[in-house]
Amino acid sequence: METQKQRIEYIDALKGFAIFCVLWGHSMQYLKNGYDFWHNPMFAFIYTFHMPLFFVISGFFFRSSLKLNFKEFLFNKSVQLLLPCVAWAIISYVIRFLAMAVTGNEFFFGNWVTELQKIFLPEFWPWFLRELFISYFIVYLFLKLLKKDWLACLLSIVFVFTTPFFGLQRTFLPLFWAGIYLKNNYQFILKYANKILIISGVIFAVCLIFWDGTVTTFPQLFNIRTLSFNFTNVDTSFFRLFIGLFGSLFWFMLFYRIYRNNKFFVVLVKTGVSTLAIYLLQRLLLEYFISTMVDFPDMNIWVYNLIVTPLISLAVLAVCMLMIKFIQKNKYAELLLFGKK
Repeated sequence: METQKQRIEYIDALKGFAIFCVLWGHSMQYLKNGYDFWHNPMFAFIYTFHMPLFFVISGFFFRSSLKLNFKEFLFNKSVQLLLPCVAWAIISYVIRFLAMAVTGNEFFFGNWVTELQKIFLPEFWPWFLRELFISYFIVYLFLKLLKKDWLACLLSIVFVFTTPFFGLQRTFLPLFWAGIYLKNNYQFILKYANKILIISGVIFAVCLIFWDGTVTTFPQLFNIRTLSFNFTNVDTSFFRLFIGLFGSLFWFMLFYRIYRNNKFFVVLVKTGVSTLAIYLLQRLLLEYFISTMVDFPDMNIWVYNLIVTPLISLAVLAVCMLMIKFIQKNKYAELLLFGKK
């Protein structure tokens, strides 16, 4: 039986792999203007599992939150996830303000109050942190109120599928719950690790054959006001959830089987410890700056996918790690920017 330390290390290595996939996917998305990245086969492959995997892992470690009373829970998760959202929204506003001042963009200055208000509007925050907070909040409330996992799981999922405010949660809340059940049945999972790895890998591979990169938002399945159902694109949405679930399970079990204490995995572990900080910094480096300065319009797609964007992703990752090391020297900066107390 593996120790707690080993278990945490292989999951940190998995998180390191996942955040590199985020960088890689964003490089393919932002650095080749004027093409449909949704139908880039490599981007489509990465998109099937990279963010679902983060929600599964987050759910896996959720149980410690139940030890907190509501006030402690709300404070801790607000500091960890929402405070960086506001801090980076302010940074984004300042950058856009300075950029528009240089270019003399009259639209921005004519609407600076509206732009300033966006700092406090959740729809303009980093979506992953916002949605992860919502997942934590919903699951915490339902578990505290209902006590039983299966009942809280069922009713919380029904809740997000029948209310109009939780579009992304209809995909990611079930994955968060999958992580909780993965932890609840962890010893059983480890006992049959090889079989689960093979089964999940086969299902994931079969799903990839039919996956074309089409992305839809889960509809609100039932409208209580009108007593009507809406099944628009529901088959595509469920398929997106299904492939994300088995893709996440496959990578989870694969890293459990292949993890070794060597230099390669040590690097992944160190990267995995800082995934939230890397995610936030790459928005500034990759999505805001590099994307405006770099473009590969005529490059062969496979050279772009397999050589150029992985190298750029590694470079961005290295810069992020250096910036994290520098920011960590000031505890207040680390608190504001990364939510670490």
